[in-house]
Amino acid sequence: MQKIKLLPPYEAQKIAAGEVIERPANIVKELLENSIDAGATRITIYLQEGGHDLIRVVDNGCGMNNEDALICFDRHATSKLNTFDELNTITTFGFRGEALASIAAISKITLITKEETATCGVNIQLQSDIQKKVQPIACTTGTDLSVADLFYQMPARKKFLKAPPVESRHILQLIHAFCLNYPTIHFSVYIDGHETLNCPPVTELIDRCAQLWGHNIHKSLLDIHETRQKPAIELHGIIGNQHLWKYDRSSLFIFVNKRWVKNQKLGTAILKGYQNVLPHGRFPVACLFITVDQNTVDINVHPRKEEVVFMQPRLIEQLIEKTVQTTLEQHCTHLKKTNPLPFAISHHTVQPSTIDHSPYIFSSLKERPFLHAAHQSSPTTSIAQPHHAISQMPLQSAIESPIPAQNFDQSTQEQISENYLLIGQFHNTYVLIQHNENLILIDQHAAHERILYELFANRFSELATTRLIFPQTIMIGSHDLPLITQYETFFTDNGIMLEPFGQDQLIIHALPTHLKNVDLTQLVHQVIGWCKEYAAIEKKEFFNLIHEKLHAQMACKAAIKAGDELTIDQMHDLLGKLYKTANRFSCPHGRPTSYSLSLPEIERKFKRR
Repeated sequence: MQKIKLLPPYEAQKIAAGEVIERPANIVKELLENSIDAGATRITIYLQEGGHDLIRVVDNGCGMNNEDALICFDRHATSKLNTFDELNTITTFGFRGEALASIAAISKITLITKEETATCGVNIQLQSDIQKKVQPIACTTGTDLSVADLFYQMPARKKFLKAPPVESRHILQLIHAFCLNYPTIHFSVYIDGHETLNCPPVTELIDRCAQLWGHNIHKSLLDIHETRQKPAIELHGIIGNQHLWKYDRSSLFIFVNKRWVKNQKLGTAILKGYQNVLPHGRFPVACLFITVDQNTVDINVHPRKEEVVFMQPRLIEQLIEKTVQTTLEQHCTHLKKTNPLPFAISHHTVQPSTIDHSPYIFSSLKERPFLHAAHQSSPTTSIAQPHHAISQMPLQSAIESPIPAQNFDQSTQEQISENYLLIGQFHNTYVLIQHNENLILIDQHAAHERILYELFANRFSELATTRLIFPQTIMIGSHDLPLITQYETFFTDNGIMLEPFGQDQLIIHALPTHLKNVDLTQLVHQVIGWCKEYAAIEKKEFFNLIHEKLHAQMACKAAIKAGDELTIDQMHDLLGKLYKTANRFSCPHGRPTSYSLSLPEIERKFKRR
């Protein structure tokens, strides 16, 4: 019996379509490339349910005549390629003739197109690659192509599509890339009937960046331009300075020979250029254009042409890293020259007699109720006791050894006494205590961070919330608004009451008491960044991870900081709460809360042993 057989062309086409069409963004990419190749100066994109129900691209390009419109959905139908050898010199986008055929195999298509010289256009309707209707129609010059019911006859593929807001974000990022690559084209985007993006044509790339990322960022953008002679590599574009950053990589755009590509090593090269410039966990804004000899780059290594391979990748990576680094250094040097310090720094030594040992009440801690002492000292005690005074307190009401158990043997654990000596505060950052023969340094920020994290994680629903007298307005990207709406209950569960306002703003009405001094704009944008980064993982794991990260971030923002001066009572209160806290040996980010020096170690340092 014969085992090998030929698949019917229609079934083979559906399987082949999976190599080109993975999600709605792939369809939008192919249609936009066709519009640009057709010479369009205005392109409008309509989406319904993130592309699940409808993707419609309308352009004012050259259009097609009846014959071309009928054949364009056939596999390998192309106007740009005649022989294999021409692949190395091709400069247009869609040239293999597979995209429209693949789209037609998995959706319902309506094509309306007309050439400028034609008296009327043609309307073609297809369903699963089968022509259902062809008729003349009155229309303007250009092409209007609608893709409806994606994967409607392939439920196994359809169920792997992400939620509409997720797919919309992928499409919007793609459109941002086209906007940056073609600033002279007018792009408009409508999602579920609402205008989400409107980018009229501009002549300068910096103006296009302002359209996409905000009109107030002009002063934060830096031009770059660098050329390498051998081999010939040209690099130009725009990067953000040290004050402009995002919470994810969504604003990193790299173009190679006018193609938007996703290349991890090139992205890493940009990040290396920003090393020691941006805070940890922050990502730069960058739009880089790389031009190389077409014979030194392969654009056909990926079915959707999203990735490229260079003949000499390391040279390009080094050029990007060095150029970004040099541009930032020159910018900072220019700022120092144009904005000199308004005062001179003296280098005199403080005499011991000038040191003030009087107690200092840390006023800002009054707004951090978690640090208020469990008991109040008498006025005489609090005034007479200097910072460096040694205080005694029963261990049972304060703190056990804050060092992980592995740092002590069992006998040491059993011999811990019931008292510790509070020595004081070192460098307004570390609380020093003596416990038996150990000197223990406690990082006040890490310790308080752990205390608050456990409180948020275990008793968040019991914590008081504060309703703002004057609600706070936060600006967000219009493409991020559906994400906020999708996860609104997540914020509500964590005590943050918000609602959308317009197309690119949020209003915060209430928040937990511990967060009243936190920068809510940063916090909300950070959560948006996490939602984008972890959107692909399983839903339950996603929410657990986001809750964990949010509680850690909130604890970090609300905790006392290094440099905050504490009173004796506040130090005792911090130690007492740390003793009662689970997982007290490290902060939520993994840093240790304390460090121990034994008496033998100290004596060896002073050569007493």
